[in-house]
Amino acid sequence: MTQPTHGDAILHADIESSPDSASIEQADPYVLQGSASSVVEKITLKHGDTFLVSDARGDLPESEQETGVYWMGTRFLRTCDIFLAGQPLIPLSHSISDEEGKCQIDLTNPFLRVGHEVVYQGTIHVRRLLALNGNQLTETLLLTSFHSTPITVKVGLKLGADFRDIFEVRGMARKERGEIMSPHMSREGVTLSYRGLDKITRLTEISFSPPASQAVMQGLFWDVPLEHDVQTELQIRCDLRAEGSAPQDFEEAPQEIELLPRGNALPLVRSDNVFFNRMLSRGMHDLGMMCTRTPEGLFPYGGIPWYVCPFGRDGLVTSLEFLPWFPTVARGTLAFLAAHQGTKVDEFTEEEPGRILHEYRHGEMANCAEVPFIPYYGSVDATPLFLITLDQYIRWTNDIAFLEHLWPNATAAARWMRDVADGDGDSFLEYAKMSDKGLVNQGWKDSWDAISMEDGRLIEPPVALCEVQGYAFAAYGAIAALARRLGRHDEAVEWEQAAERIRANFLREFWWPEEQTFYLALDGEKRPARVMSSNAGQVLWTGIVPPEWAKGVVERLMAPDMYTEWGIRTLSSRAVRYNPMSYHNGSVWPHDTALVGAGFARYGHKQVAGQLLGNLFGVGLYYSGSRLPELFCGLTRVAGYGPTRYPVACAPQSWAAGAPFLLLGSVLGFEPEADRQRLTLHNPTLPDWMQSLDLGDVRLGEQRLAMRFERSERGTSVILTGSSEIEVHVLPE
Repeated sequence: MTQPTHGDAILHADIESSPDSASIEQADPYVLQGSASSVVEKITLKHGDTFLVSDARGDLPESEQETGVYWMGTRFLRTCDIFLAGQPLIPLSHSISDEEGKCQIDLTNPFLRVGHEVVYQGTIHVRRLLALNGNQLTETLLLTSFHSTPITVKVGLKLGADFRDIFEVRGMARKERGEIMSPHMSREGVTLSYRGLDKITRLTEISFSPPASQAVMQGLFWDVPLEHDVQTELQIRCDLRAEGSAPQDFEEAPQEIELLPRGNALPLVRSDNVFFNRMLSRGMHDLGMMCTRTPEGLFPYGGIPWYVCPFGRDGLVTSLEFLPWFPTVARGTLAFLAAHQGTKVDEFTEEEPGRILHEYRHGEMANCAEVPFIPYYGSVDATPLFLITLDQYIRWTNDIAFLEHLWPNATAAARWMRDVADGDGDSFLEYAKMSDKGLVNQGWKDSWDAISMEDGRLIEPPVALCEVQGYAFAAYGAIAALARRLGRHDEAVEWEQAAERIRANFLREFWWPEEQTFYLALDGEKRPARVMSSNAGQVLWTGIVPPEWAKGVVERLMAPDMYTEWGIRTLSSRAVRYNPMSYHNGSVWPHDTALVGAGFARYGHKQVAGQLLGNLFGVGLYYSGSRLPELFCGLTRVAGYGPTRYPVACAPQSWAAGAPFLLLGSVLGFEPEADRQRLTLHNPTLPDWMQSLDLGDVRLGEQRLAMRFERSERGTSVILTGSSEIEVHVLPE
């Protein structure tokens, strides 16, 4: 196919050539591949199971790997580019609405010759409004000329659809694809369609208002007369449909399930720093964008563009981060994961009774079992995180009816940990992939090269990760506490004993005395991976570490090889596999830094935790809209300059959006007891860069709490600013 030049519009529904399969086969198929620009700024929108990735003009250029409009794991629109007199428009600015799925983009014309008229750059203003609503995209173009005389300009629209599965977009080669149908087009609209190997016909139906002046294979064209300072409107509507065995659409969930009841404002979380407040506000709005209604409730999807689907681990961590403000998210996430909990043994999907899913896809490749995510259960940590989140949700809400409903799921999860994940009976949770198409690594660092030995060799399975043993300890303690809530005291004792057993074994086998920290993992022969990593910091978050050991771990993680002054590296700069530009071997992830900081705070190191919160705040200042990315490069901070971006990081990413909230709750020392209507604040400590903080709508049971925190030379004081029946206890250090 000939590439367009100078904005010539070409209507197409093509099948792009696949990457060389020989180069693909030697790489992990779930690692991002292909070319993606690190220069072109992207706009991302999401509503339900539909999302859009465009450039700063709102166009979907073919030069960018990930741009397009997607629904249920398939790209339904590859190209939707606007031209003025054959030329691309010049972006001025764009703004993402606080209302989910909407964006305003302001554009102007380049230098043009329109008939005998010369139209200088910046004479025509084009406002492009994008709005996603379910599986529908509406684009509204508002054109206003400030030329001194009336002119008629030709607006061109280039359209195309490739109907590629998200895994194809990420770089996976397929042996065969379905059939792209010939487009049906008229001046009123265009229909692009594809018959997949899963026997589903996917259609993108595009309508225009007003109808185009001309519809040819090269594109759609409107001859638009423009009077001076008079606005003219064009609208393009894209409806995404599937015919046949239609994929499950979570939009069928009850419509009353919303992050916030209509008309309600976001919870009050306001400091004396307007820029920090902007980051918090962006995080809450991003949570709203990433949450999707399911039949069980709200579930926060992973991140745009690669992870727009349910992820067990990501959803649970996000729920924990936002729990004091948005308990409905935790409830929906837990209910969804319980509804899809493993019930049988299936090697292809790695499903096992009691196991919590890792990832759930609905695209063509999932439907055809070309990938195992239908759903896929290859996660060693989602199951303990399920129990930890359930316990925290009950502590904040006292929702005993929900606990009773999920109790069979909770006990099944705990039994999977004890009886299945611990295959050799040494109490440690271990993983080794069962499926040829499964993940090699099944902790949160799940890229193929993320876990290695000290000499750089990849670790041999089955693998026992250090932080996962901490999760297991916390999870056994969680189910024991939940059992006591329900009067099941014998079961509580059983799980408390499991917690003490893994704790004793962990401290004996994982402690690395020379480094005053924990080994990254044990391999299949129980040999320790003597590798310094951020995983050890997450161990602190779980509470498994004796208090007298914690100070050494904190100091080791804040050493220059781990601490970049933007956050904590995933891997020490002294490690053989260190690469600050890698996905998991030296990059910095906001959610990881937050979990590490929460561990610091748990053991009394509040000032260091506040320092990490300040680091993430600093990162947000360098990103558009103060939106924290999935990750960034782990290069040491240089005074006066920002962090180095990771080129294909998701943004928004749910657990990155929640990272500041987790750290904020940790430095304030939240300990909820909704059954007693009591909130304990353990040594609340505002960081030294924050003077005051106001919280409203902190939810504890059926009550809501409002508080003000003020920092002075004497420490941080707490003032209750609203009426509530909740007891607030402030405990000093």
